[in-house]
Amino acid sequence: MQAKPVGLPSIRIDKKAIQRIDFWLLGAVIVLEILSLPLIDSATHGVDGHYYLKRQAVMVVVSFVALLIGMFVDYRDLIRLSPWIFAGSILLLALLPFIGKTVGGATRWISLKVFDLQPSELHKVVTIVFTAWLLSSKDRYYDSIWDIIPAYAWTLIPVGLILKQPDLGTAISIIVIVTEVVYFSGAPGKLILTLAGIGLLALLIVFGLYWYAGMPLPIEEHWIDRIVSAFNPEKDPLGLGYQVLQSKIAIGSGGLWGKGLGQGTQNRLDFIPEQHTDFIFSVVGEELGFIGTIGVIALYALILYRCLCIALDSPDSEGMLITGGILTMFLFQVVVNAGMTMGIMPVTGIPLPFLSYGANALIVNSFCVGLVLNVSWKRHKILF
Repeated sequence: MQAKPVGLPSIRIDKKAIQRIDFWLLGAVIVLEILSLPLIDSATHGVDGHYYLKRQAVMVVVSFVALLIGMFVDYRDLIRLSPWIFAGSILLLALLPFIGKTVGGATRWISLKVFDLQPSELHKVVTIVFTAWLLSSKDRYYDSIWDIIPAYAWTLIPVGLILKQPDLGTAISIIVIVTEVVYFSGAPGKLILTLAGIGLLALLIVFGLYWYAGMPLPIEEHWIDRIVSAFNPEKDPLGLGYQVLQSKIAIGSGGLWGKGLGQGTQNRLDFIPEQHTDFIFSVVGEELGFIGTIGVIALYALILYRCLCIALDSPDSEGMLITGGILTMFLFQVVVNAGMTMGIMPVTGIPLPFLSYGANALIVNSFCVGLVLNVSWKRHKILF
């Protein structure tokens, strides 16, 4: 049988496929993106003629376009092209120190006039597709940790470049994504846990040499302070612990039903820094209360559940690995973001999917949802 030539991703639209759309998954995403509009407007107090609301509304429209592209571009073509896509993504990350835009001491963005491109955010989905190609292109036998190390070896360059920006949260998320894709590819959990244990031991040795021998750390030293302050914010209530303490006050003050949109005092009086981006969950807790927070968490749980169902029922290993990686990316982002606003996770700057203000994460996450729907269609053998 003649092999299919590698070319640009093909787009196939079948009217019957519309009936196969996973409307539970799509509906949950749409509800979250629509909910983001009043939350962001409230978090920014409608300043400058509702500037942030208008920009987010435009980005929501663009994100739907990205979702449609993910739905109709054959994911198997993306996998075939993934080595070239991976190389292009590495090039973008490498060019950041020279052409990037620096904000708050971090060089993570490339200014495109219309919006600022964040290559590290794009690299999350690139990691998923490339790792799926790497693990599905050959027979997999996992007899020792040496059989899973090659999957991680490819992450060393992008993770190193991302840490230099610096961006610890995204670097960790990429490692977590690769780990879950390796697991979905059939690697025994005990091998992954063994490798994780070795990595943890190496970290303990590095920190031990830092504390007792003065050896410089390979990461930013202020990240250590962030981690410590997350679990003990009272130690520095007006410094590193301020953001977490104010966030916990906001969430707790929401009570059962919340104070209502635009009525949160912690939010309106700007006690919470970055409340429309990384700390949007604090606004949810204060203004929508416990009931509203449970509703938002339920929507995320529905998205994760549908992703898991589609992954387990995927028609091929490529689809399963892609969907498993996307499931992991969403789960990690939700747990870390919600956890850091409640003081049980370090503050890492990871946005809340579909709710936080910002173009890059919203577009990438929406495209990933499109890919999951794409895989869902293939299991019904509608598009081939």
